[in-house]
Amino acid sequence: MKTFHLIIGSLLVALLAGHGVALAQQKRKIVLSENQFRESFLEKVTVSGGIRAGFMYGSPLERVDVHQLYIYLHRDLDDPQAMLCVNMVSRDGRYTASWQYALGSQPAGIINVDLPSKYREQVSSYTPDALAVLAAIATQDCTAPDLKYIPASWGEAHQADSILYVNSGNTDTVIGIPGHTGRIPCAKITADSTIAYDTQCVIGKEVLDEPKSIFLVRTSFGNKLPNVEFPVR
Repeated sequence: MKTFHLIIGSLLVALLAGHGVALAQQKRKIVLSENQFRESFLEKVTVSGGIRAGFMYGSPLERVDVHQLYIYLHRDLDDPQAMLCVNMVSRDGRYTASWQYALGSQPAGIINVDLPSKYREQVSSYTPDALAVLAAIATQDCTAPDLKYIPASWGEAHQADSILYVNSGNTDTVIGIPGHTGRIPCAKITADSTIAYDTQCVIGKEVLDEPKSIFLVRTSFGNKLPNVEFPVR
């Protein structure tokens, strides 16, 4: 695998608006090679993908900018073989992309990623909530089942609550937290085309103060379906 360039920047303080909590973080940049960035844009899509579609912060941008993808490591990563695994999908299902990066051990911080997209014009037509990013950390292999998810955003995030984008289909979906009887409600997305994902769940910062697994709790016409685990790092 061709090695990407990881550029270490200066220390900064990231302020998450609305919560008044300052986090000292390093800001870094990844410049991806075209050979390692896989993408496609289709004129028509009739099928949807998996249940999990994106895990993101709200964006300050009006439109997606391929130079302003940010990935957030809220905790130190102490694993020299750690991989960053990223999948992207537009809400209408027409655009998809995926890439992986040999991240290794890293301190907590923000990683800016420059995407070498061949479809910049098409991508820039999407609003940030219409192009979901699902980023995860894996040990050695992005196909392994032990992925732990981390948030992303288009433009640097200015809020601490995260949004989980899912494809719930005909099911009613809520978020369940182990040890808690309450549920976090999810809402259907009102848009013309919701092929890749049709539901969003807003998760408060306090829920993810510590690493944990949350669960998508689904019912279809009153019948409970198997829960879908979402491990958050």
